[in-house]
Amino acid sequence: MNSGLKEAETYEQVINTLSNTFSTYGFQRITTPAFERYDLYCKVTSSVNRKEMVKVIDPSGEVLVLRPDVTIPITQELSHAHRKLTSEHRFYYIQEVFRRASDPTEKTERTQAGIEYFCKRSPEVDAKTISLALETMKDLKFNDIKIEIGHTAFFHEMMSQLPLTELQSDQLKVCIQAKNSVEIGELLSNVDADDAIKHAITQIPHLYGKPEEVLKRAEEISTTSRMQETLSYIEEVCSRLKDLDEHLVLDFGLINRMDYYSGILFQGYVGRFGKPVLMGGRYDQLGHEFGADLPAIGFACEIESLVKASDNQKQKGDV
Repeated sequence: MNSGLKEAETYEQVINTLSNTFSTYGFQRITTPAFERYDLYCKVTSSVNRKEMVKVIDPSGEVLVLRPDVTIPITQELSHAHRKLTSEHRFYYIQEVFRRASDPTEKTERTQAGIEYFCKRSPEVDAKTISLALETMKDLKFNDIKIEIGHTAFFHEMMSQLPLTELQSDQLKVCIQAKNSVEIGELLSNVDADDAIKHAITQIPHLYGKPEEVLKRAEEISTTSRMQETLSYIEEVCSRLKDLDEHLVLDFGLINRMDYYSGILFQGYVGRFGKPVLMGGRYDQLGHEFGADLPAIGFACEIESLVKASDNQKQKGDV
């Protein structure tokens, strides 16, 4: 069998496995239109980068975009029927998304699969969703699975106490993601702020590792009640994942590119693949963009990345 056929076969196996896993856990398949109004993504405060959108003009002159995201249109659709969450809703999807990448060698069209779990926030539900993410990667026969867990509130609470320009804020996020303590210190050296806060931010890259150890170190630099509440919440989530402890890593420098995440964040890694194969988190505020109160948590993965990661393991004899 040639490589193209093998890849196509793996592609279908991955899709079937994901569909079976999500269905088994009570998620209903849903689809969203391939073309959406450009306004949908422009009006949402924490939306997709406009430069990444693939725009087209329909015969009436209206600007449309090829679907750049799935979470936003699903949330909007649910908001038409429910202004307030009165019961849980579980959806999953497997469909194409279209985004222009900064790297010209990357494809604009990618197949994305994921779940959207509309439910009230709780450590129990968040732990169950993270557990499902791990179970999904196990069902795909991956080895050496790691789930990194973070939380938006810890970092944002620190940021709120600094008089930063938008440029400085963006630069700081890049340094945090790169775990570059030296550049963080240099960036903050001319900022007029409390030394304890500046010191705490330089420590964020070191808040990475086993949950118990990281929580202890985070406790030492926690300066506000909100930061303390966040640590307590993460501790509760991790306590419900004790049986999966070997797979868990805490990372307080975890920042997702989609700004609508507003709580716990997580991403999944597998052996012999250098980037996340799965990313997700809680987005309780997104429904507010459509005049509805629809707290939710979810995750997504790109089929192409899963296929590459699977092939890497097979080539190395890991499976």
